[in-house]
Amino acid sequence: MIKSCVIGLSKVGIIHCESLKKIKNTSLNYIFDKNYNLSKRLSKKFKCKTSRDFNNILKKKDIELFVIASPTTTHDFYINKLIKFKKMIYCEKPITNNNNKLDTLKNLIKKHKIKFCAGLNRRFAKEYVALKKKVNKKRINYIQIISRSANHNVDLSIRNGGLFFDKGFHFFDLACWLSNSKPEKMVVISKSISTEDFLNKGDFSDALVNLKLKNGIVVEIIFSRKCRFGNFEKIKVHGEKFSLDSDDFSNKETLYNDFSVRHRNSYLECLKKFIENKNNLLMNEAILTQKICAEALKKAKYQ
Repeated sequence: MIKSCVIGLSKVGIIHCESLKKIKNTSLNYIFDKNYNLSKRLSKKFKCKTSRDFNNILKKKDIELFVIASPTTTHDFYINKLIKFKKMIYCEKPITNNNNKLDTLKNLIKKHKIKFCAGLNRRFAKEYVALKKKVNKKRINYIQIISRSANHNVDLSIRNGGLFFDKGFHFFDLACWLSNSKPEKMVVISKSISTEDFLNKGDFSDALVNLKLKNGIVVEIIFSRKCRFGNFEKIKVHGEKFSLDSDDFSNKETLYNDFSVRHRNSYLECLKKFIENKNNLLMNEAILTQKICAEALKKAKYQ
């Protein structure tokens, strides 16, 4: 039985708690959040323990797996602590809010033989798995990705790395995954259509990103923090004599739901795959994607 702890009890952290209760041979033993009252209340719900001091949990040798779902600004702190105690680490994206530390963290993880996973759960979402199977071995010419959110808070966006790291991360990764390629050229248009609330804090509410991949595929990604009718997310793939839409493989009842409803099972599947896997999962892919996000932000600021 793999005993575990979830760090950070916002929406995603709670989803991970629910997942760990469902995965065989794994148990949720501890939860931790800086808000102790929240930890205490949720520990009763999930029938597990908590502590005011994270070090008390960290020192328990029988707690092997730690899921990091806290704000991105805290990821470095927890990853470094967990490496020292040789714990299994599942970390929500982005891995760190400082790209200069990416390679250092990667080397530490390898040096200490840490089993690590980055939470690229969209790869396990029903519609995208179906889309991947459909385009396998087909010649893709063009991919369009649209992601619009409803009622998004600028402070929450900043806390999680801003538009490109928070929202863009999954979709840059999906573009590379579906195409089996990497970006060669990138064009970003964002500053002219961003709202002042976001710009004043160095973030963007909207962006159009065009990528030319190394295998010649063109990708267009449309991001927006504004959506009148709810959350909207889809991928279209076009090639010679075929055109596919991810909506055709989605649950129609949840098309406009928040990710925590629409993609809830993808969190479970990603975490389950990591626990079952003997090696690291999606770490190199997440590092590549984080560098793409950084390049997109750089181009947005200096276009």
